[in-house]
Amino acid sequence: MLNRTNLFNRLKKYDPKFIDFNGWDMPISFEGTLKEHMTVRENAGFFDVSHMGRFNIPTDNLPILNTIICGDLTKKSNNTAMYSMILNQDGGIIDDVIIWKFTNFLILICNASNTEAVTECLTQKNLVFQNINMNTSLIAIQGPEVIRKLENSFEIPLSFECNEQFSIIFSNKIIIARTGYTGEDGIEILISHNDDIKLMDILDEKLIKPCGLGARDTLRLEASLPLYGQELNESITPIEAGFEWVVDFDHVFSGKERLISQMSSGDHKYLRKFVINERIIARHGDVVVSQDTHGVVTSGNYSPILKKSIGFVMFQSKPDLDIIKLKIRNKLIDGKLIKGKFIG
Repeated sequence: MLNRTNLFNRLKKYDPKFIDFNGWDMPISFEGTLKEHMTVRENAGFFDVSHMGRFNIPTDNLPILNTIICGDLTKKSNNTAMYSMILNQDGGIIDDVIIWKFTNFLILICNASNTEAVTECLTQKNLVFQNINMNTSLIAIQGPEVIRKLENSFEIPLSFECNEQFSIIFSNKIIIARTGYTGEDGIEILISHNDDIKLMDILDEKLIKPCGLGARDTLRLEASLPLYGQELNESITPIEAGFEWVVDFDHVFSGKERLISQMSSGDHKYLRKFVINERIIARHGDVVVSQDTHGVVTSGNYSPILKKSIGFVMFQSKPDLDIIKLKIRNKLIDGKLIKGKFIG
């Protein structure tokens, strides 16, 4: 029996296609991935991401939590959001998480597939926490028109800030963060069950359309954002993934020594981005060659905005050239490594 979010029956009214996503019965698309992708890029769409793990942590446990993540929460102000990673002793990524920091509590959000692993990490450190999945929903509302459409209904925080607010519309307080996973402006709302149905009514009234996991994946790839289980896993460090910017070496955390060693030696794997000037798509597992260095595609798809095939490749060592060859369906295809983001 697959897990289902509290909004499952409401989402069925939009007649989506559902798939098994890490044990969850989740919508892959409503009107088609391409259409939903462009809705978020040009207008406003929403995603039910209530399958993701959500933990409420009292603020007096912040010092313990700070040893579990590679970022430093003590340097963040209240009412702000921080992206970070939980690492093992070898610096491998157990999960990438986002934390919303408030005066009296913290909200930690993790990937659905890693909820159990994150729970174990928190428990091993004797950290006090409450899993709030059973009584809350998490809705991501993304796109350039989101703020305009919702600013009269909610108090919208600034980018990477968050707030608590009460409304006569809802029975309980809601939490809003100006964060997302699409490369677009937008918000994520943590909301109690029953109130989440009222939120759906508001989104319908504002003509904000539902989007599925298919569009969520193409949007995050186009925005150069990693996916756990593909670009990130326990055998990959933040340094190898190109995410050294999330690491704060001024505090104690698991795997710190390994990261320092990799930074100084340069002897490690390298995650790079590539483009192909053809419509042929490189898929997870396809082999890539750059002179004497070999790699494997971790994610690949077609970018509706760039009108090119794009993706991530993990090399075993640093590639010397930007020109690459990809073996796709037994054909050698020319590609090019790029620096910076695909878009934005």
